[in-house]
Amino acid sequence: MNKTRRELLTLTALGLGAWATGLPAARAATPSPRIRAIFETPMEEPFVTQLHLAMSRIAKEANLDYKYSESVKAADFSRVLRQWCEEGIELIVGDAYGTEQACRRVAGSYSETAFTLGSAMGPTGPNVSTFYGQNYEAAYLGGMLAAGLSKSGKIGVVSGIAVPTTYGLLNAYRAGAKEMKPDIQMKAAYIGSMFDPPKAKEATIAMADLGVDVVFAERIGVIEAATERQMIAIGNMTDQSAINPATVVSSVIWDPYPIIKASVDAVMSGTLIAKDYSTIENVANGVNYLASYKEFEDKVPAELKAAIEAKSKEIASGAFTVAYDTNETKSD
Repeated sequence: MNKTRRELLTLTALGLGAWATGLPAARAATPSPRIRAIFETPMEEPFVTQLHLAMSRIAKEANLDYKYSESVKAADFSRVLRQWCEEGIELIVGDAYGTEQACRRVAGSYSETAFTLGSAMGPTGPNVSTFYGQNYEAAYLGGMLAAGLSKSGKIGVVSGIAVPTTYGLLNAYRAGAKEMKPDIQMKAAYIGSMFDPPKAKEATIAMADLGVDVVFAERIGVIEAATERQMIAIGNMTDQSAINPATVVSSVIWDPYPIIKASVDAVMSGTLIAKDYSTIENVANGVNYLASYKEFEDKVPAELKAAIEAKSKEIASGAFTVAYDTNETKSD
């Protein structure tokens, strides 16, 4: 039975510890910090979904006050952030990729407020910690799965914006697919937006017309089209099997719970440090992994499962390194 993306927000996120370095900020311990989150995209966007799940979980565990604002326009970011800072909010989490300057400017004016931001620019002392939202190690495993399940020899990925960080994800996915089947063909499409479900659906249908039978749903809108065209889909960031368990075989997971927990712990203990959490966004720390196969458990060949499991262990141990290739990803 199909479910909406809103229903996925009740899922439980899992995670392990966190490590990083930075500059300490002098502040008192806060036993019950208030958490606020600001998102430029709607809650349905997988990156935002995962952040929300992580913050909801830590808020429930520690009985904390957590609220969020979604679909905030870039022009309104500074106003919302300053309002929270003036209220004395202890921790603000946000997806700063499209609003970098605004977030940094406000954070610089309120050093007593801790910021943990999705950013490619790295942390700045004393109060701005960052993460990257990367799951390319798990994407390698997803590529192995896609190639192993494809009958047409053609797999695809419908992505958002054509930028180096996107290429790093897609190239890892392609590399995993090529390990399983060197002659596999991968088609790549970019919708030019972080959130445009109709356009993502249209791109997916176009791929089906080209013979693609397994598609990586890097953006929202892909799974619905995959269902219509009887394709197999692999979700991204969050476990998207609940959208349609008969279509989604697995998902390439990014679980930020360790990042959020470490941020909350630092505020609670009064040991706020500007940290770079991108160093733990990997398989070894449980931040990246391939979700369970659920309804496809008996449909995924045992030898394919074994190959993926073995590769996951190699990645976690350091015996195998997934290349982070940021060259442009083009269709084969």
